[in-house]
Amino acid sequence: MNILTLLILLIHSVMGEPDRRVITSLKYSKYRVKPTIVNGEPTTNVRVPYIVSIKEPLAMVTAQYVFWRNLCGGSIIGEQKVLTAAHCFEWSNYYYAKNPHVLRVFAGTINSSIIHSGATETRERLQVRRIQFVVLHRKFHFPSNDIALVFVNVPWKYTDSVNFIVPAKMDLGINASCVASGYGKVGHGRFYPDSEVLLIAPIRLMSKSQCSMLWEMNMNSFVCTSSEVTDVAKGDSGGPLACSHTRDLEEPPGKELLMGVVCGKNFDKTTIFTRVSAYHDWIERRRNLGCRVTPTIFTIIWIILIYLFDPQIS
Repeated sequence: MNILTLLILLIHSVMGEPDRRVITSLKYSKYRVKPTIVNGEPTTNVRVPYIVSIKEPLAMVTAQYVFWRNLCGGSIIGEQKVLTAAHCFEWSNYYYAKNPHVLRVFAGTINSSIIHSGATETRERLQVRRIQFVVLHRKFHFPSNDIALVFVNVPWKYTDSVNFIVPAKMDLGINASCVASGYGKVGHGRFYPDSEVLLIAPIRLMSKSQCSMLWEMNMNSFVCTSSEVTDVAKGDSGGPLACSHTRDLEEPPGKELLMGVVCGKNFDKTTIFTRVSAYHDWIERRRNLGCRVTPTIFTIIWIILIYLFDPQIS
């Protein structure tokens, strides 16, 4: 690949695509925004070690190396488990859900784009994993039930820059201290460039009643946030809303709790996150699906049976 071609790819990656996911009305529209941190501050993975970048291959750079671009964010919740948004896999008739081996999950890096072979790797400041399989919520229909579990091929090696976060169990935390992190923009809109490094932004929560009143429907399975100064916009769907001082008994001392997964927004209203506590049982029932080897036919059958006969409606 010549220098000009690589430069074009880099420009395309920075400028991104049109905002195809703006929510005109949560009740009536399937169009929504792919969110990203806006007006955040640069941070490191030591501050948010649980965040990962699910990357898609954009082009071959050499015979061995590929240019990988951030597709969605996610949160490590177990040795081989990442929690993210179901709509990350919705593109092109669920192509990535059917072919998860195409993607890679990067942890420990602050870069939104990277040139890498795609091989499984564990280094001090970079861990790369292949995806074994993806489990989408069986009743996903954006924005409802916008949650998914990604199972990687090799367990994460926990370090100061790669670690897990505990999912919330209780619907508390209106006065919690929360942050969203991702590879954001300097402002809303197509022509604001993506950040080349990881960003973090403080986020203010709204109560369930405020959110439901604003959207004119029941929003109990969502976390709504205000959009005054720092916010999310385009590019980091699936990323974490992490909070402390939540009063949730699951919150570890001195650490944050995973309260939300970035879902979508309406620029005239508010950002919405899938409320993790509303899916606590769904997550727990799938914690043991992952394994340390390539999934066998029995694993695949087990996943299909859970999908078909899971009675949960939430």
